[in-house]
Amino acid sequence: MDNQENINSIIYSEDGVDDIKVIIDDDTIWATQKNISDIFSVAKNTVGEHLSNIYKEGELNRDSTTRKFRVVQIEGDREVLRNIEHHNLDAIISVGYRVNSQKATKFRIWATGIIKQYIRDGYVINEAVLRDDPKRLNELAAKIRELRASEKNVFAQVKDCFKLSASDYEPTSDEVRSFYSLLQDKFHHAITKMTASKLIKDRADATEDNMGLISFKELLPTKQEAKTGKNYLTEDELYRMYLLSEQFLLFAESSALMGKQLTMKQLHDQLDNLLKLNGYPVFEGYMDYIRDEAMKHAESEYETFIELKKLEMLGVDVDYTDYVIGEYNLYREQMDQITLAKLRDHFRKKYQDIIEHKPKNIGRLTNALRVALDHNPNK
Repeated sequence: MDNQENINSIIYSEDGVDDIKVIIDDDTIWATQKNISDIFSVAKNTVGEHLSNIYKEGELNRDSTTRKFRVVQIEGDREVLRNIEHHNLDAIISVGYRVNSQKATKFRIWATGIIKQYIRDGYVINEAVLRDDPKRLNELAAKIRELRASEKNVFAQVKDCFKLSASDYEPTSDEVRSFYSLLQDKFHHAITKMTASKLIKDRADATEDNMGLISFKELLPTKQEAKTGKNYLTEDELYRMYLLSEQFLLFAESSALMGKQLTMKQLHDQLDNLLKLNGYPVFEGYMDYIRDEAMKHAESEYETFIELKKLEMLGVDVDYTDYVIGEYNLYREQMDQITLAKLRDHFRKKYQDIIEHKPKNIGRLTNALRVALDHNPNK
């Protein structure tokens, strides 16, 4: 695994030992030799000797029980990402039974329970640690808010609300499909005073970092991501949208508990009332031509963005005005030979090099988490 952000970890704090962070992946627990030495209260070199013997004797296969994960290491005053060898639960327990069978049994029981919970629920919560550590509890709450405030989750919840609450809901009808599009644009317009199409026309800019996009999966956005309005929303805008959706969901839940049957139009009208109550503008209708213009604009800006990135890959210090007037046409043949796959691979390696030399004073929290924490009343 070469992306630290994709690592799921859990704290082991049983048996009076200091907190030990281990990794959950592929339905097992992974730990470094240092982790294992801390778990069983033995020297690290002792763990190394036992692992060596375990593999030499054929008790376990090294390839299937070891893996390198990219994790943060503190080196001097810097945080550096390194590929560190980890051993899975089978190896951990094998070492444990050789040095302290009682602790090994205890760890195996703990790890098995954790893995079962993770497979079943998709997450694990160390309740005992959270009860005793309000700071960690607040950080967890902030992370949950960050997930719930994502654009995808906001609209998933609102759509589910309409499915359950609208007495005239028919999932295959054209009315429902157009209704969802209008609903999404009402949220967009309330927060930004722009529909999804207007967001694209206003914010898609080849000269900006990542073309002005905020949300995208890889290091470089795709053309489809560039043509999706929600991907230009800032974290603050997403959070305000989340707050609006929470209010609307509370209204729908309250109506359901009182036995009220509401049509889609009535629910829609209540959303308009909620927007007005919060001082947000209400979106009334579409200008159809804008969407076609927005798609053309996004495609044009994306093509320019990719060209600028290719020049950057070639080591050219690009001036946008010079690019527009054709000063870099001499690089055309070289640019045409650079595929999107090569371009992404180049910037992926460049990004990894930057991360590996990241100074310690750069915060560990993502920007999204910082925004969520700013809204934490218990902070």
